[in-house]
Amino acid sequence: LVAGDTRFDRVAEIARAARRIDVIDRFKGDNRLFVAGSTWEPDEELLIRLINDNPDVKFVVAPHEMDESRIARLMAETKGGALRYTQCTPRTTYGYATWSYIGGGFGVGIHNTLEAATFGLPVAFGPNYEKFKEARDLVTLGAARSVTDYEQLRTWFVPLRDNEEFLQKTSRIAKDYTTRHQGATGIIVKTIFH
Repeated sequence: LVAGDTRFDRVAEIARAARRIDVIDRFKGDNRLFVAGSTWEPDEELLIRLINDNPDVKFVVAPHEMDESRIARLMAETKGGALRYTQCTPRTTYGYATWSYIGGGFGVGIHNTLEAATFGLPVAFGPNYEKFKEARDLVTLGAARSVTDYEQLRTWFVPLRDNEEFLQKTSRIAKDYTTRHQGATGIIVKTIFH
């Protein structure tokens, strides 16, 4: 019996349990929000440029490792004022977001794309994603894009920022993909206990 992947169920559960976070509500205001999770330095190189090129968009960046020098650099090199908020994780902020970026793709391999996709977010990440079936699937379906430099990140982002219909379509593809693959947990439980 092939039951599928229980991670789809787990991220759906996370999405259902997402609480409102007052500070993010206030930070976002009436703007749209871009969330970048589990980022490393090469990811941040691209993101700093994206942040500075998009003053009308709010960004949350949650680095994979919270070392002081990296935080200081993000604070210093982004225009428009930055806030530190240590209780933020990508998991708690994806529900507020319109777009997402997943770190790790310039090194060991990308982190979890499903947490973003389950909220219907278009996803971008670096080139090292081949080991992850769901990332490959999302790229094939058009809900995700692998980028190797800033120009590619910008080219992916601008149409999703400026074309509401295209954004909605891409969001729906991401959400539908995660919904379609739910249910493995129930199948496994039924098979083991009956």
